Amino acid sequence: MFNAFNTNRRFLTAPLAAMAAVTLGVCAPGAFAQSNKQIVLRSGSVIPVKLNTDLSSNNSSEGDSFTASVDNSKQAYDDILHNATVEGVVQEATPQEGKNPGTLKLAFKRLRLSDGRSYAISGRATGLDSKSVSTGSDGVLKAKANTKNKDLTYAGYGAGAGVLASVLSGGKLKLENILIGAALGYGASQLTKDKDVHDVDLKEGTAVGVLLDDSVKYYHRAGATTQNPSTNKAGKYYTYQGHPYFLNARTGVRTQLD
Repeated sequence: MFNAFNTNRRFLTAPLAAMAAVTLGVCAPGAFAQSNKQIVLRSGSVIPVKLNTDLSSNNSSEGDSFTASVDNSKQAYDDILHNATVEGVVQEATPQEGKNPGTLKLAFKRLRLSDGRSYAISGRATGLDSKSVSTGSDGVLKAKANTKNKDLTYAGYGAGAGVLASVLSGGKLKLENILIGAALGYGASQLTKDKDVHDVDLKEGTAVGVLLDDSVKYYHRAGATTQNPSTNKAGKYYTYQGHPYFLNARTGVRTQLD
């Protein structure tokens, strides 16, 4: 009787365990590995984002933090950075004074994926127009040679929100024909000739290019869904001592992802 009971229990336990695995969305180790691929965004790649808050040369202050959402309207970015955000900081903010336009310099410090994993980055603002970027065979934007090595600052010129300009020695601005907002219809020479100076005013939703100074690598899990910023049905992603890990919710096994 005792042996028969144990035998029946084994037959009952197997399907129940299988059902639990399906319910929890747990993958076998091999299947999990196959569903992940490493994504490498190389130095010079550009991530298109849209600001999640207003920024301006007269109301923002050095050290202010902000976030921007990755523009997923481009298929390549929807595939590898779906619902991702970039975290940034205001490096410099100088209000307009007299004939001197307001200036606003941004830096981008962290890429945060939709499942909560995040990676330190070094990024700066660049244009998204055809003079600034080209599209690679993988659909990812690349900075063109004429903008890749330039450290650009927003400057309050023209009728729009501002323009991107290089800061020369002595604090002089060199307009780069990278325009935003209503200033898109103007050339740099016309803007300086018109002497129309004002504060930089970047509204929520303004499109910005994030030019990566260094490569960033991460693992992309195809079809992953999230229950909260750092967990999904299969387990939890987290970072420990600078390395990404995945903790299997059923087995408790921790897997390093880099």
